[in-house]
Amino acid sequence: MDEAILDEREFSKQLNQNNQRAFLKMIEAYEKKIAPSMRAQGYKRINQKERTVIFSFGEMTFIRSRWKKGDTVRIPVDEKLGLEPRQRFSQELLYQITELSNYMPYRKVVAVMELLKKIYITKNTVQHALEVAGQLINEKEEYDSLSVQSWTEEEKEKVKPKILYVEGDGVWVKRSTDKKKKSLELTHFVVHSGSKKGKRNVLMDKLEVVSTHYQRAKDKLLDLIYQHYDIDSNTLIVTNSDGGKGYSPKVFKELADAFNPKKHFHFWDAFHVNQALKKNLSPFPSGLVNQAFKAIKNRDKSGLKTVLDTAESLIESDERLEAFQRFSRQLMKNFRFTDKPESFGLSSNGIGIMESQHRKITYRMKNRGMYWSKKGANAMSQTILLSHTGELRDLFFGEWRSHFDTMKDQEKNTSGLPCHDENKNYTLPQLKRTNVKKKWGEHMIEERD
Repeated sequence: MDEAILDEREFSKQLNQNNQRAFLKMIEAYEKKIAPSMRAQGYKRINQKERTVIFSFGEMTFIRSRWKKGDTVRIPVDEKLGLEPRQRFSQELLYQITELSNYMPYRKVVAVMELLKKIYITKNTVQHALEVAGQLINEKEEYDSLSVQSWTEEEKEKVKPKILYVEGDGVWVKRSTDKKKKSLELTHFVVHSGSKKGKRNVLMDKLEVVSTHYQRAKDKLLDLIYQHYDIDSNTLIVTNSDGGKGYSPKVFKELADAFNPKKHFHFWDAFHVNQALKKNLSPFPSGLVNQAFKAIKNRDKSGLKTVLDTAESLIESDERLEAFQRFSRQLMKNFRFTDKPESFGLSSNGIGIMESQHRKITYRMKNRGMYWSKKGANAMSQTILLSHTGELRDLFFGEWRSHFDTMKDQEKNTSGLPCHDENKNYTLPQLKRTNVKKKWGEHMIEERD
């Protein structure tokens, strides 16, 4: 009896060889099984061709038959394995690569696949996986817009919240493709029905939207709210933001007005208000900062103006004066939004959650020498959200894909369909079909470590 310690690497290698033999036997058996059925359908075998594909269990080379009836050519083995024409990687492998890429740089994904699976890929393979995911995201958005028209209350029960919370903010990442614009903004919205206390607070009925296209993100946010929440005259809508460009009180008022709620409360995020006060008043005596915070706490607008005027009188630089005046005007204009939720009988729980919700995106996409193209940032940020909600696998393998193919076939065979005006903006309550996106080309994603 051999008493040497087991070499797991050699044992794993033997298992892989056994797997390969089992795979080839399965292909051979399926070829024999499907042949009578193909002949019964009127197909004739025209030839056999070799194909090499990298699966999640390793690289496999196999021979399969091609069948033809009229102008139609089918390869049953490829259909059985879920392989696309001229695709070198299986869908399962592309899904796993995409999942890993949501947590680590591309080169680390390559190293992990080699270490754990003895599968040898390159950084370009990871880019390709994200390209495929990006295309599927586009198709899923189109599918959702087509299928939403057939929804009924019985088919999909909506959440009926007493209070609906909506927040929005931008995430800035470094840009790789534009020398003039060194940063790229990801528009990020979060909507939920409240915060549930526990060891870690959980946002209930949470939905998220992220996109490199601001208007598209707003449209999708409205779609999601309309599709998933039942808002009536008894619903309160609470919104919160840092007041930056694209996230002003006016923007959220327009959003709330689209649903005619009982009441809409908007708040200027307390964290950003405190941060802005400290940043702009730090060059002055500390007493002014304390007075400013006290004025906001006591809802003393005139007292806050006195503090700001005093600080302004101490500024000597024209450049600094102009910047401080902009801040002062914004603070005075939006002073009413600096009040606490408790002043209106609301809880602060579930308000001011954007920074924590950003973290899963910023952890992966910011710092560490990361640079992104616009399409690359869009694909990565959206797959990160899908990974965190457990929906990424559905993107690759969900039933929606076969339903979408059926819809597209029906669309091709149906004449007289109304034309869609792709320049028309979203309006409620009618849900418009989203624009059909162009196919994502090569080199869509650029990430440099």
